Formats: sequence, structure tokens, C-alpha cells
Amino acid sequence: MSADLATMAITAMTTSIASGAGSAVVDEVRQLVRSRLGQSDEGRGALDRFEAEPGADEAANAVRDRLALALAADPEFADRLWTALRPSAPPSRDSGAVNQSIHIGGDAHRSTIVIGPVQLPRTKGVMVALVAGVVVLAVLLVIGFRSVLQSVTGDDGDGGSGDARRVTALKDSATAGAVLPDSGSLPAGWEVTQAAKVTEGVPEDCNACEGAAFTATVRYESERPLAGAFFYIQAYDTAAHAKQRFEGDRADIDTSVYSPMSLPPMGDESAAYRKGIVNGEQAKAGVLVGTVVTWVTYGTRGGELRPSALVSLARMLSDRAQQAQNGTAPFARAEF
Repeated sequence: MSADLATMAITAMTTSIASGAGSAVVDEVRQLVRSRLGQSDEGRGALDRFEAEPGADEAANAVRDRLALALAADPEFADRLWTALRPSAPPSRDSGAVNQSIHIGGDAHRSTIVIGPVQLPRTKGVMVALVAGVVVLAVLLVIGFRSVLQSVTGDDGDGGSGDARRVTALKDSATAGAVLPDSGSLPAGWEVTQAAKVTEGVPEDCNACEGAAFTATVRYESERPLAGAFFYIQAYDTAAHAKQRFEGDRADIDTSVYSPMSLPPMGDESAAYRKGIVNGEQAKAGVLVGTVVTWVTYGTRGGELRPSALVSLARMLSDRAQQAQNGTAPFARAEF
């Protein structure tokens, strides 16, 4: 059972990272797995490799094996993970209910494939597509068609009910400020060097910030390793305005100074860039999350920049932006 539960968790996390389509369910699974495996250097290292290379079997297997051992040793942890993975409630009996099942049937000439409410012909092309998308289908069965469909079709407004990913404007400066990490959201040893600041409205020095409601920033630095990170979020009144701003940010990147670097898909859109600086390196990662634009600028002094650390910081900030839009107090942490 522990191995099966570990496989379900890794499947959900892999699909979320690879597709960029998160949900409250997958966010909770990721936090549970990281909080447990992150207690050891080996566990944190395995998770960092997995999140940096979600398509690598070796990285996924390393996390799965460690997770299975943790589940077998801790029944309470296993119960919490199972509760997070299973659908929050059974489908209703009304006409809008979704049948969460896969069925392949019929004779050799007229066979069909039924996935929940969808019926497909059993052709060679459909079978190839299903094989290629087996991970995605597994997640659909684990967390339910309804919550997944809501998570990828969320729109401006209250975002609907349940665990769906919400896309809604942040209502006040306190909520926007809560998206920024606090000391408990970062590894031990990181300290504030530029206090958190939240401003309302369109910044005076920004000509391309139509619809900006709040801008929030904070800077942290660490002596071991010698590194620092500047966190920036800008919350908009609509997702369209946020997208416009994110695309403008990307267009403004000086490609003669910064070179693109790979980044696992996050939020609605994501991008990362790096450059060499005197006695160190610097990289920045931006993520568009519904109505919020997030950027992390991460730099090292006297040492090589670790892409996995940048990924962890960017994912933490983007997850907190999503949690705020979901109406939950942001709790995501960075581990590296």
C-alpha cells in the first residue's frame, strides 16, 4: 500500500510540474511530501532533482522510494497523504455528476473507450494518445475530473467552490503582503536585509502597469551559502492585465546581459534568465499566476549558482500567490 500511495503522489506532482496546471490538491500533496522528505539532506536533494527534472525517471524513482519508506514507517503521515490525494467528496447523484472511471469495451469492430463522461473510438491514434498521456489520466482518477477541470478553466471572479485553482484579484494590501515569504518560509540562516514593503495602485515609475492594485517586495540574504534573493510580486485587478504586465517584463529583458535558462513550468507562464557578475552569478525567475506576477532575483557571491535553489524559491513564491487567490493564508516554503 505504501508503494502504491507513493506512486500516486509522485504521479500527481509530476503532472503538475510538467503541465503547469496546479490545484489545491496537488499543492497540498507537494507540501506534505516536501515537509517530510525535507527533514534530511538526502531527501531535500532528491526533491530538488525531481522538481528540476520532472521527466527524469531516476529522479522520480529516488523520491518515490524515499516516500514509500516514510509512509511505511509513519501510518499517520500515510493517512494525511491519502486524505489529500483522494477526492474531497463523492460525486453527487444529479445530472452534473462525473463518473470517475475508465472503461474499454465493445467488439473488435466497434470497441470504445470511456473516460468519465467522455467516449472515444478505440482507434490506433486514440490508443497512442492515451499511452502518451497515461500519467495525466492517472491524476484525473486520483483527484477527480471535476477539480482538475475547474483548476484549468478558472476565470476572474470568486473562482467557484471546492479545491479548484482560483483566479481572482487580491482584495487588500495585507493579502498581497502575505504572498511575500517570511523567515519561516526560507531555509535556516536567511535573514531580512530589506524589510517587506507593500504599495497600493499603479507605481508612478511604471507606464505599463495598467490595473496594478498592489506591489510588494522584500529581500533576504544568507551567509552560508553567501547568497541573496529579492522577491517581487505585483497583483492586478484582472488576469488579462497581469498577463500583459508579465509579457512586458519578458520583452524588457536585456538579452545581451541575461541568457535564458530552463525552468520547470509553473503557474500560467514562467521564464528564467541568468547572468555572470563579478565574483558570482545571478538569475531571475518570473511566474504569472492568475492575477499576480511574481519575480525572484537570486544571486550568489563567490560560488556557483544552483538552479535547483532558484526553482525552489520561484515555486515557493508562485505557490503562495496561488494560495492567496484560493482564499488560503499562504504557507508554501522553499527547501534547498
